Amino acid sequence: MGNKWQEMYKRKLTTAEEAVKNIKDGDKVFSGGASTTPDKLINALLDRVEELRGVVVGGLIVLGIDRILKKEFMPHIEYDNYYSTVLDREALHQGICFHTPFHFSELPKLTCELAGYRKQFVQVCPMDKNGYMNCSVSGNGLGAMDWHDEIYVEVNEYLPRVHGLNSYHITQVHHIVENHRPIIELPPEPPTEKDQAIAEHIVKHVEDGSTIQLGIGALPNAVGECLMERKHLGCHTEMMSDAYMKLFEAEVLDNSKKTFHPFQMNGFFAIGSKNFYDWLDDNPMIYFSPISYNNDPYNVAKNDKMISINSCLEIDITGQCCSESFGPYQFTATGGQVDFTRGAWMSRGGKAFIATHSTAKDYQTGETVSKIVPQLRPGAVVTLTRTDIMYVATEYGVVNLKGKSLRERASALISIAHPDFRGELRRYAREVKYFILPEHDVLVDIEDRRLTW
Repeated sequence: MGNKWQEMYKRKLTTAEEAVKNIKDGDKVFSGGASTTPDKLINALLDRVEELRGVVVGGLIVLGIDRILKKEFMPHIEYDNYYSTVLDREALHQGICFHTPFHFSELPKLTCELAGYRKQFVQVCPMDKNGYMNCSVSGNGLGAMDWHDEIYVEVNEYLPRVHGLNSYHITQVHHIVENHRPIIELPPEPPTEKDQAIAEHIVKHVEDGSTIQLGIGALPNAVGECLMERKHLGCHTEMMSDAYMKLFEAEVLDNSKKTFHPFQMNGFFAIGSKNFYDWLDDNPMIYFSPISYNNDPYNVAKNDKMISINSCLEIDITGQCCSESFGPYQFTATGGQVDFTRGAWMSRGGKAFIATHSTAKDYQTGETVSKIVPQLRPGAVVTLTRTDIMYVATEYGVVNLKGKSLRERASALISIAHPDFRGELRRYAREVKYFILPEHDVLVDIEDRRLTW
């Protein structure tokens, strides 16, 4: 049987240049991205840019796609930017590419059934003796198999093999190219004092036996460090990083109390250091699955004591949370924030946190501004509605908005805003009587009485 699969592999093996000749005018191709972008296929397709018309490439952080982000190439190949980054943000703002909003859990159905993608590029591990090619850390497209007409795989022997519902069979793929190159690494970002303070506030609310979802960056790393005193933690996350490996090696995270996939760490993709990739390789504790399964809020909620920790760009004093745009300008995407926030809320004993510094530098003026604001910027995207939001944490504390009236929400959020901006927020709350009626002094303390209202 092994010979049969090897023979089939040889028949489907080709060059990237030959493979992409099957892409025709009007085709829509969805590509894997980030650390396992199938760059040989992408570059071969982009080399044909002037031969094609009306082709759309969709994806999340597709490295190298910036080659065609020029106005003159728009009639030929356009980029459907599902997750904006510094690599393509300016092109998006100029209208050279476009953005499709979505929840991560909806990705397979949205891209294929609704948006019409019928071809896929993905990077995979070498085929095993049973004819399977593992999708490694890239986030697989198995949830969209029923819609795909053609699957193009790029084989890379440097990829770690990750367990789970995470492999294509040779019979399911149509074109194979090989491109052996080291996987892209992203070492952990060191946390700041503010990150450490926020993490300490959050961890006070995390019980032993909780299941944790963390994002990427300095703040999640700080949370991971602060969790070292907990016991029997579990992992169900969208993105896996070095923080989980460190918690496991410290015998803090053992998945023994998980009520969904017990003794396993659930995820969709991973990015981190070489040590982390080595740890993931052939680790039977890791379970990667299609995002429609992994990020399904009802599956997330099957974990008791589910803890979701995400960030935002700004939040208004009613709890409306913008996590993806500066005004109308797309900065990132919705991602899995809503999936995990809702899943944590539905979980028995679950808690969902939005963690943010109280201030930031304005990207246009360079001035220090509050991230807790009276109103979101005009055109800002409401990623989490005020009815979804639960806990909010800054370096000044953590508050729970669930079940709170608008007045109580305003008071709570002002209490964790930067002190330099609390007076402005209080004045707005009193001016807008929808929040605070004139006869109420809920937001006035001794210091505030020195302010002129």
